[in-house]
Amino acid sequence: MVSKRQRYHLEPPTGLLNDPNGLSWFDGKYRIFFQWNRLKKDHSYKEWGLFTSRDLLSWQFEGSALTPGQTYDRNGVYSGSGQVIGGRLCLFYTGNFKEDGRRISSQCLAVTEDGRQYCKEGVILRTPEEYTGHFRDPKVFRGKNSDYFMVIGGQRKNHKGAIALCRAEDVRNWEYQGTLAVSEQYEMIECPDLFELDGRWVLLYNPQKRSIDTDLPEPGFSAYKLGAFDEAAVRFDHPDLDTDFAKLDAGFDFYAPQTFETPDGRRLLLAWMSGMDGKQEAAFGKGEPNIHCLTIPRELSLRGGKLCQRPARELYTRLGRRVDAVWETTGVRGNPAGRAFFLKLKREDVNRCFQIILQGGEAAIWYAPDERRLVVSRRSWTANQEERREVRLERLEELEIWSDQSSMEIFVNGGETVLSARIFPGKEQAEIELLGIEENADIQICEIV
Repeated sequence: MVSKRQRYHLEPPTGLLNDPNGLSWFDGKYRIFFQWNRLKKDHSYKEWGLFTSRDLLSWQFEGSALTPGQTYDRNGVYSGSGQVIGGRLCLFYTGNFKEDGRRISSQCLAVTEDGRQYCKEGVILRTPEEYTGHFRDPKVFRGKNSDYFMVIGGQRKNHKGAIALCRAEDVRNWEYQGTLAVSEQYEMIECPDLFELDGRWVLLYNPQKRSIDTDLPEPGFSAYKLGAFDEAAVRFDHPDLDTDFAKLDAGFDFYAPQTFETPDGRRLLLAWMSGMDGKQEAAFGKGEPNIHCLTIPRELSLRGGKLCQRPARELYTRLGRRVDAVWETTGVRGNPAGRAFFLKLKREDVNRCFQIILQGGEAAIWYAPDERRLVVSRRSWTANQEERREVRLERLEELEIWSDQSSMEIFVNGGETVLSARIFPGKEQAEIELLGIEENADIQICEIV
């Protein structure tokens, strides 16, 4: 069996990883916390694990950072965020506590002065009366003045999703300000994020369908809206979460993104690289000590009213040996030594249909300019069929593929469109075949080190 263990995507040595948490720069290091079940490859237990790096390239797995134990979080240290305040890294998270079948959620605070020892300071916000126990994932940011704000995902008592807004002059005394945005189509909103980028405010959120009878979730997706945030009025000017949004990622595996600011002022995003159901998880994790990974760090920018994502610039220093693109009668071939490779295609004849086949058909990409349609497919690992995702695309001038041992992330036209996918590897050898490519196309293939 071919290993699914990734080469450069972040994943723990054992157990199950999901949401990225507490993304921050503190004490000379990037810190990527994450939801972690270190005991099993399922969602029965939640704590925070931690990766650190000084350069976004070489990462150190630090093990556990926050574990359940207090009454208010004994059933799980759920997702949250980080802010450096007063020389300390403050971690805001949801404590989950279940009593007589009832879910009790509280927003909690833990702090560290040295990045090694984390001191829990208890509950800082109770769930407002109009919300159910599904009230979680606090994302804290500082306002233009001295106040701090917190957006929290939730479900109202009418079983419809919403984003709550809270405000504080210091990190311990929070006041609920009301509902920032609402959904009437989805029963839950998870992992919100609100930040300013290039003069606009961006609201990230994850709509989720949820059974009222069983309280079980269905697969959700990640969306964003552009608007304006009025601090004085504590108001976002586009509060309807069901309209005028765009998907952050059009692929198979992308959820719960979170952003943070680097020391040089860039806004970076990482997300949980999974959209698997239980059957897919069981099959993908079979024979492996762990399951799931995070996306690569992505730089955000706005272009023409669209949120664009590109690989963090540091990642391009990982490009190693150049692989020859061999022109044959049927097309172009390339054979990197391993499955971790980079492919960049720049085209001049944008009216020409083309196709890219990877690893003998484990995954494929094709673009039909007459239909303005980009299709990404992969071979299912739980059924004898091909799975597809497609997006409408007016033009395709440039495409980058970042392939790893069991995934690919595709960035189209400078990150205007992004598609992420886990791939079930059937062979160690990488195979790239490009069909319908014009002779003057610029093709770059590199191994990733």
